[in-house]
Amino acid sequence: MTVTYNPYLVIVSAFIAVLASYTALDLAGRVATSQGADRKVWLVGGAIAMGTGIWSMHFIAMLAFSLHSSAQQIPIGYNLPITLVSLLAAIFASGLSLSLVSRPRVSLTTLLTSAVLMGVGIGVMHYLGMAAMQMTAVIRYDPILFLLSVVLAVVVSLVALKLSIKFRRQTHNVSKRPQLIISALIMGAGILSLHYTGMAAARFTEDYERYIESATINNSSLAFYVACFTFLILGATLAITSDKAGRDYSMRDY
Repeated sequence: MTVTYNPYLVIVSAFIAVLASYTALDLAGRVATSQGADRKVWLVGGAIAMGTGIWSMHFIAMLAFSLHSSAQQIPIGYNLPITLVSLLAAIFASGLSLSLVSRPRVSLTTLLTSAVLMGVGIGVMHYLGMAAMQMTAVIRYDPILFLLSVVLAVVVSLVALKLSIKFRRQTHNVSKRPQLIISALIMGAGILSLHYTGMAAARFTEDYERYIESATINNSSLAFYVACFTFLILGATLAITSDKAGRDYSMRDY
């Protein structure tokens, strides 16, 4: 069976990966400098925004995926409950990372443990998303590439956490913005690499006895709606953090 990707949707997913990474680094600073009820609000809101961004990148990259048999393109649908559970896994992993970087001190043991937990959470999100696929084909995985994708998820999580800790008190410093953007590009590239390694691990075999429900919306339209929703969430989050930072800076002048 032949696998192809819609290049436009791949580009959109890459952009979302970088934007989600930038938002995560920006939120790390806001969570770290907040206390009490404000910290809880930022932590929950940040986990939702960051998790939604990571999940959206994954889902749009899945929508870019096409599978062809020798005769035709195989229609692909998605199981809604499993897809929603994969979103919750991304939100949980994001909440864990933001909770970690908000601590005053982070030991190496805590950092490594959290990277493993976060990486496994992202891996669960990815493979639940794969399990949600409904098509006349079955999926098996190359064990080496499967393990490599999980290792990459942990490594990417470790890098993301280290960068978040580095920038948690510098994200609202204008002079640090170029470093923040470069770090977001690195994180985004890491997220993409683990996704496509996981996809490369998949082996598809035709099975026309499998039942699939007919899709009511095509992939391009669904990707458009998911992307718009994600840009709205991430854009609103960045606007709120920027406004809060501006007001905090103004208050220090008095």
